[in-house]
Amino acid sequence: MPVRPMRPCKHRGCGALVPGGNTYCPAHASEEVKWKPDAVRGNRHERGYGNAWTKRRDRILRRDCGLCQVCKRAGRVTIATEVDHRVPKSQGGLDDDDNLQSICKPCHKTKTGTEKAGR
Repeated sequence: MPVRPMRPCKHRGCGALVPGGNTYCPAHASEEVKWKPDAVRGNRHERGYGNAWTKRRDRILRRDCGLCQVCKRAGRVTIATEVDHRVPKSQGGLDDDDNLQSICKPCHKTKTGTEKAGR
Protein backbone atom coordinates (compact mmCIF):
# COMPACT_ATOMS: atom_id res chain seq x y z
CA MET A 1 0.00 0.00 0.00
CA PRO A 2 1.45 3.42 -0.92
CA VAL A 3 2.42 5.89 1.81
CA ARG A 4 0.53 9.18 1.97
CA PRO A 5 2.58 12.22 1.04
CA MET A 6 3.51 14.69 3.77
CA ARG A 7 1.41 17.85 3.79
CA PRO A 8 1.93 21.28 5.36
CA CYS A 9 0.37 22.01 8.75
CA LYS A 10 -2.94 23.88 8.40
CA HIS A 11 -1.94 26.48 11.01
CA ARG A 12 -1.48 29.81 9.23
CA GLY A 13 2.21 30.52 8.72
CA CYS A 14 3.45 27.13 9.91
CA GLY A 15 5.59 25.37 7.34
CA ALA A 16 6.02 22.07 9.19
CA LEU A 17 5.22 18.95 7.21
CA VAL A 18 2.71 16.54 8.71
CA PRO A 19 2.78 12.78 8.03
CA GLY A 20 -0.13 10.44 7.45
CA GLY A 21 -3.70 11.67 7.64
CA ASN A 22 -2.94 14.41 10.21
CA THR A 23 -3.78 18.03 9.45
CA TYR A 24 -1.76 19.86 12.15
CA CYS A 25 1.79 19.47 13.40
CA PRO A 26 2.30 18.45 17.07
CA ALA A 27 2.83 22.10 18.07
CA HIS A 28 -0.60 23.10 16.70
CA ALA A 29 -2.55 19.86 17.26
CA SER A 30 -4.64 21.49 20.00
CA GLU A 31 -6.14 23.90 17.43
CA GLU A 32 -7.71 21.09 15.43
CA VAL A 33 -11.50 21.31 15.55
CA LYS A 34 -12.96 17.98 16.56
CA TRP A 35 -16.66 18.08 15.72
CA LYS A 36 -18.92 15.47 17.16
CA PRO A 37 -20.86 13.58 14.49
CA ASP A 38 -24.57 14.23 14.03
CA ALA A 39 -25.26 10.77 15.46
CA VAL A 40 -23.97 12.06 18.82
CA ARG A 41 -25.08 15.70 18.87
CA GLY A 42 -28.10 15.45 16.57
CA ASN A 43 -28.67 17.22 13.28
CA ARG A 44 -29.76 20.87 13.11
CA HIS A 45 -33.46 19.98 13.20
CA GLU A 46 -33.04 17.81 16.30
CA ARG A 47 -31.12 20.62 18.02
CA GLY A 48 -33.95 23.09 17.30
CA TYR A 49 -32.53 24.90 14.28
CA GLY A 50 -34.94 23.76 11.56
CA ASN A 51 -37.18 25.75 9.22
CA ALA A 52 -38.91 27.61 12.05
CA TRP A 53 -35.51 28.83 13.30
CA THR A 54 -34.55 30.00 9.80
CA LYS A 55 -37.71 32.13 9.61
CA ARG A 56 -37.18 33.49 13.14
CA ARG A 57 -33.53 34.27 12.33
CA ASP A 58 -34.53 36.27 9.23
CA ARG A 59 -37.15 38.16 11.26
CA ILE A 60 -34.59 39.09 13.96
CA LEU A 61 -32.06 40.28 11.39
CA ARG A 62 -34.78 42.49 9.82
CA ARG A 63 -35.90 43.75 13.26
CA ASP A 64 -32.34 44.84 14.09
CA CYS A 65 -31.86 46.39 10.61
CA GLY A 66 -29.06 43.90 9.90
CA LEU A 67 -26.73 45.56 12.43
CA CYS A 68 -24.69 43.86 15.14
CA GLN A 69 -26.28 44.87 18.44
CA VAL A 70 -23.07 44.30 20.43
CA CYS A 71 -21.10 46.65 18.15
CA LYS A 72 -23.98 49.14 18.18
CA ARG A 73 -23.82 49.32 22.00
CA ALA A 74 -20.07 49.95 21.69
CA GLY A 75 -20.64 52.79 19.21
CA ARG A 76 -19.62 50.88 16.07
CA VAL A 77 -21.64 50.07 12.96
CA THR A 78 -21.13 46.49 11.77
CA ILE A 79 -23.27 44.27 9.56
CA ALA A 80 -24.72 41.30 11.45
CA THR A 81 -24.54 37.88 9.82
CA GLU A 82 -25.74 35.72 12.72
CA VAL A 83 -28.41 35.62 15.42
CA ASP A 84 -27.40 34.92 19.01
CA HIS A 85 -29.23 33.87 22.16
CA ARG A 86 -28.51 36.47 24.85
CA VAL A 87 -29.07 33.76 27.47
CA PRO A 88 -27.71 30.56 25.88
CA LYS A 89 -30.08 27.64 25.33
CA SER A 90 -27.71 25.51 27.43
CA GLN A 91 -28.42 27.83 30.39
CA GLY A 92 -32.19 27.83 29.94
CA GLY A 93 -32.50 30.55 27.31
CA LEU A 94 -35.50 30.38 25.02
CA ASP A 95 -36.05 31.14 21.35
CA ASP A 96 -38.17 34.18 22.28
CA ASP A 97 -37.56 37.33 20.27
CA ASP A 98 -36.58 39.13 23.50
CA ASN A 99 -33.72 36.65 23.99
CA LEU A 100 -32.37 36.96 20.43
CA GLN A 101 -30.06 39.57 18.95
CA SER A 102 -28.36 40.14 15.62
CA ILE A 103 -24.60 39.81 15.93
CA CYS A 104 -21.50 39.83 13.71
CA LYS A 105 -19.26 36.77 13.52
CA PRO A 106 -16.30 38.21 15.54
CA CYS A 107 -18.61 39.34 18.38
CA HIS A 108 -20.39 35.97 18.34
CA LYS A 109 -17.08 34.08 18.61
CA THR A 110 -15.98 36.30 21.50
CA LYS A 111 -19.30 35.94 23.33
CA THR A 112 -19.40 32.16 22.85
CA GLY A 113 -15.79 31.82 24.03
CA THR A 114 -16.54 33.88 27.13
CA GLU A 115 -19.58 31.73 27.90
CA LYS A 116 -17.59 28.51 27.50
CA ALA A 117 -14.82 29.82 29.77
CA GLY A 118 -17.39 30.67 32.44
CA ARG A 119 -18.78 27.12 32.60
